[in-house]
Amino acid sequence: MKLWEYKGKRLKVTDIHGNVFVGTYDHYTSGLDAPSGVACLSIEPDYNPDRILIEFEEPEIVSIEVIVANAPAMAEAV
Repeated sequence: MKLWEYKGKRLKVTDIHGNVFVGTYDHYTSGLDAPSGVACLSIEPDYNPDRILIEFEEPEIVSIEVIVANAPAMAEAV
């Protein structure tokens, strides 16, 4: 997976346990920089008043679906 390609996108991530998380991409850590040696992706889940991030190591991810990629601002009235 090319986890860095999801930057700036809203995602639906399904993990190996069947849990589904919807949120906004926060950051990517390459396997070279991660303490575990495994690449990981973090998202900030929707409805998250405490701004807690959820981190997924690449082997824990079953699928990633882009929900909104770079959503445009509201339309301008003419």
